[in-house]
Amino acid sequence: MKSTILVAHEYGSSDVLEFQQVELPELATGMARIQVKAAGINPIDARRMTGEFKHSALPQTFGTEFSGVIIEVEENSQWSIGDEVLGSGGAFTHATVIDVPIANLIKKPNNISWAVAGSFAGVAQTAMTILNEMGEAKSLLIHGGAGGVGSVTVQLAKEKGMDVYATASEKNQDYLRKLGATPVVYGDGLIERLKAVHPNLFDASIDMVGSEEATQASLATVKAGGFMGTIAGRKLSSALIQPIWVKRNPENLAYVVKGVADQRLSWKVSREYPFEQAAQAYTDILQGHTQGKSVLIF
Repeated sequence: MKSTILVAHEYGSSDVLEFQQVELPELATGMARIQVKAAGINPIDARRMTGEFKHSALPQTFGTEFSGVIIEVEENSQWSIGDEVLGSGGAFTHATVIDVPIANLIKKPNNISWAVAGSFAGVAQTAMTILNEMGEAKSLLIHGGAGGVGSVTVQLAKEKGMDVYATASEKNQDYLRKLGATPVVYGDGLIERLKAVHPNLFDASIDMVGSEEATQASLATVKAGGFMGTIAGRKLSSALIQPIWVKRNPENLAYVVKGVADQRLSWKVSREYPFEQAAQAYTDILQGHTQGKSVLIF
């Protein structure tokens, strides 16, 4: 069986991306073969493309999450051909057909679109990882709260009873307010604005941006000994802000999937691109300011 895979043989802007058709090997034990319907795009994908992150050798493939239909699976599995699923990928997900560990699969609820289902496996598990590592907190500052991980983290933190404040651009203030956060515009004067809306020190902060502004704001507004973490993947000027790396956990993913299906949690796909327009999608996501998530549609 053939698959068309998005690849890059060098680092650079989106013009390095190309589509490569390959013959897939025989399906390995413990894997399911998926006809992809949608696959989320994360900033890390585009930043790997540019060479900012060099996590693997060239040529590189992309994508960590998907939704789709099982087209091949071992006979003794709990899954069957034709089952609609979502989850974290194996090696990549920006391709027409992918092989995925069976352990990563979650049943796609009927009332969730392919685009939504394919867009939040990475986000959901990252948000749950953040809250698990952060521990107990009554007040939380999120830098970059309007993006995919930020918007889920806001809602999960609110579920835990936290008082959540989140930074974003001017145009995303209402969106954050609808999610339950107190929004704050980033930019010059951020520390003063944070102190004005929350005079006491925060118990914790999470940085989704990786900017020096976010670093200094956390240092100035989080209490001594409070948790300060970042998922931005950038080297920061303070070692007090600890990096957080997602821990894949299907149970955590299933919890968020159920919340979205039950409409207890809000989830937004703001941009959908046909797979053929992947280069444009990668260009756009590097610009930032996305509400929710961008998705490739197959």
